[in-house]
Order: sequence, then C-alpha cells, then structure tokens
Amino acid sequence: MSTTATILDESIVTDLRAAVSGDVITADDAGYEKARQLWNGAVDRHPAVFVRVTSTDDVATAIAAARDHDLPLSVLGGGHHVTGSALVDDGLVVDMSGMTDVTIDPERRTARVGPGARVADVLGPAQEHGLSPVVGSAAQTGIAGSTLAGGIGWLRRKFGLGIDNLRSVELVTTDGAVLTASADENPDLFWAVRGGGATVGVVTSFELELHEVGPEVAIAQLIFPIERAGDVLRAYRTHAAEAPAELTTLVVLMRIPPIPMVPPEAIGAPVVMVYGVYAGPVEEGEQVMASFQDFGEPLMDMSGPQPLAGVHEVARLLFPDARRYSWHSAYATELADDDLDAMVDALLAAPTNECELGIWHLGGAVSEVAPDATAYPHRNAEFLLSVEGGWDDPENDEACESWAREIWDHLWASSATIEGFYAGFPGFVAEGERARMIYGDNYDRLASMAAEYDPENLLGSGPTVEPTP
Repeated sequence: MSTTATILDESIVTDLRAAVSGDVITADDAGYEKARQLWNGAVDRHPAVFVRVTSTDDVATAIAAARDHDLPLSVLGGGHHVTGSALVDDGLVVDMSGMTDVTIDPERRTARVGPGARVADVLGPAQEHGLSPVVGSAAQTGIAGSTLAGGIGWLRRKFGLGIDNLRSVELVTTDGAVLTASADENPDLFWAVRGGGATVGVVTSFELELHEVGPEVAIAQLIFPIERAGDVLRAYRTHAAEAPAELTTLVVLMRIPPIPMVPPEAIGAPVVMVYGVYAGPVEEGEQVMASFQDFGEPLMDMSGPQPLAGVHEVARLLFPDARRYSWHSAYATELADDDLDAMVDALLAAPTNECELGIWHLGGAVSEVAPDATAYPHRNAEFLLSVEGGWDDPENDEACESWAREIWDHLWASSATIEGFYAGFPGFVAEGERARMIYGDNYDRLASMAAEYDPENLLGSGPTVEPTP
C-alpha cells in the first residue's frame, strides 16, 4: 500500500478538468486530505485523483479516463465504507458524494435518490409524508453502499432488505453505456446489482419503494447488566423464535459509551442492550414488546413511542466519524449456547471500550425471497452475528484487530453458523475467497455477468468477482 499518491501525468488531470463539471482533486490540491477521509478512520489510502462527479455524463467520463489510462478505479458514495473499498491506492475515485438529490413521490410511494445520499437524507423527507424507505440502520450510512450490499435495516423483518424494495436503478457500465435496470428492463443487471454492488456498473440513481411507517413508532431500548447476560440472551432467543414479522430486534453486547443521556458513573459498564422497532401501530407494538419484561429487571428502560428517524440517529453518537473500525460478521441458523457465552466473554476481554458485538434478527420477509432471486444469497440465515472492533488510538490497531479475529474465528467455526458473511462486514479470509463467501451459490452467475459488463475487472476494488464467461 502506498503512503503517498502517484502523481498523474498533468495532461490527464487537465483533460479531466475540462471534461467534467465537478472538481478534480489530486495530492497537490488543498482539499486532497479531506477528500480521502472516510467514516472509518482506519482506512488510509492514497488515490491518484478524485473526480467529483455531478452528473451521469461525468461518471461515464471518469470511468473512461480510468479505462483509457489503465488506472485502478473505485466508487465513493456516502463515504461510510467499513472496508474502505471506496478508495483505491494510486487510482481514480469516482466521487459521487455530492450527488445527494432526493425526490419523494408520496402518491407513487417512491423516492428517487442520488448515489451520494445518506439514510437521513431520504428518511427525513419521506417521514414528512408518513412514509419510510427500507434502508440501513444508521443515519450516516450511504444509500448506495448499504443498499447494493443488501441493506439490513430496522424494517427488515416486515419489508425485507433494501434490495427487496429497490424498484429500479440507472447505472453506467465500464464501456460508457447508460442503462436502466429493473424487473422489466435489463432484468439480469437488476439481479446483479441487488447484492452484487458495483460488479456490473456504477449506479447513478436509485428508485426506492416507500412504506407507511412512522413518523412515530414503538421502540424498545432496554439495558441489562452483563452479569445476567446468559439469562437475557437465552430469553431473547426464545422470544425471537416467536416474534411477529413486524418486530425487528438487535441485541448489542457493549460498554456504555460517554453520551449525554448516560450518568457519568455508568460509563464503561459492560451491558446487554436490547433494541426493537415495530413496523405497525404504536399501541400494538407496545403490547408485543411488553414481553421483553420477561428478560428480567433492566438497569435502564428507554422504551416508548419515538420518531423512526431518531432510532437511526443513535448511531451518530455510538459510531462517530474518524474512529477506527474493524467490523466482521457471520450468518447463523440459530443462537447456540456456546456462541452466546463466547460473545459475552469476548466483550469482557475487549481491549477498548468501543469494541462490541451484535445479534441481528433476520428471518421474516428477508427469508421469503428465494436465495437465487437476487445476488444476495443468504436468505435462510436466521441471525447475523457481528464483531465490531472500535478504537481511537492507532496504537491499539493490533490489539483490536487481534481481538476481532479471535472471536470471529470462534463464531466462524461454530456448527450454528453458515459459510458466508455480509459484504459490508466481511470475515477474516483471503481476498480470493471473500467474494465466494459473500455470494455463495450465486457467485458463478455474478461472475458471468461481470464477464459481460466488466471483462477487464475495472470495478474490482471491492470483493473481487473474477469475470468468468
């Protein structure tokens, strides 16, 4: 990995600046350091040039420049990017972060969304009409990256993944063609982008389906002491097996962070946090989530009707920009006692207070879609287990990475987990194996699509799907 950016031939930069309407930024420009900063502060890459596109034509021009000058290519949307695939050393970044236009059509219940928009950019205006997109779980998450990977959000058990609520996309292929992909138009491309990310093209516009949810929903937020984690997690397992599709839950093993609503003496205490969001009438949701009291007496209970947008905003406090992150995952068919106990032990052994672990309940509408209906294959998993290393001091890089690897290795070897992980939170496997783990039985079809639309693997900065005829 380079520590300084390759200096491009001046004529390439000059031609780009003349050809696109947005800014072109190289290491010689004052804005370069800011341009290469992602949400994940652990990512330290040095592209040769950022092309800040403002239109589909700009995107096509930027792709052509990378192809014609044999430059590695990456695509930057909202800039969340746990893995850092948005940036490529010594290459060209198609920077779409300024393309944030959002248009809500309340009659058709759709949102037309630019590739640089984030969750909050869409959820806010949609909620003004009592509507919600099916998007990632954090306000600052980019729509493009999270949706194209699958889109695991707070409404998933009722309405499925983000890709299940994608009506159409506009994309630019590596040969410069601008195409629309939907169930009726270029359906093979539409299959590929739903879970396959940028494998077949650069998406420049999303049409999202909206649902009547919010602006106020029933929310559960309960905190239990770590000493009772075993009982709480096993009670949660029983509850999850009986939960209606309207209820989406997330359990987090964490240390209480220093945020405004927390008393100083509680900061740093290891706890079990149980979240729930009910995609239905508020009173009905409160009745359903009253059964969380079976978990025992909580340390804190912040449950009640709350704005749906507010649940997404919690992540801004818990996961601030520029912190260093190493996030990984494994899909599970069940919650095995040994895995639950190992996750509790891992929290207590974590090298920093910012490391945590999560249990994401899937099932419901997610599992009602056939595994081969989209490029995202893991429809039969009941849970996603996440290992979320977090730290601020670079001196903790090795300790936090080692911690994450150790607990992930344990979960990966469990009889309850399946061979696969979420594209946004990949596992500790070799690059050549990563894409096969993400796409499973859909890998070969996706590889054949890549051979048709990106035969030179120009879009291979993320999980690499080798083009195979």
